[in-house]
Amino acid sequence: MADVLRQIERKDESLILTFQDDDVHEIPYHVLRTFCPCANCRPRWEDPHRRLGIQEEVKRLRVEMPKVEPVGRYAVRFVWTSGCSSGLWSFTHLTDIANGKLEN
Repeated sequence: MADVLRQIERKDESLILTFQDDDVHEIPYHVLRTFCPCANCRPRWEDPHRRLGIQEEVKRLRVEMPKVEPVGRYAVRFVWTSGCSSGLWSFTHLTDIANGKLEN
């Protein structure tokens, strides 16, 4: 069963995610943006040869605190004024990012 997100706290340079089981994760915005799950971004970070390009692109963007919109009981959408806002970020995807499972 996927984790249930209880709270999102937006800091200046990162998100603090608190899940129902009291697991707490902090994800810097530049890491979050690197792993956008939308149809345009996902193929770029899934391909190890293209991942460096998206990481460099994201690092050049200014640090931005996104607006957060809930999507049902399983995901959120981040609205970035300077980039992609179409991805649905499942709670499982956020946990995988926080635990470094996507960086290998």
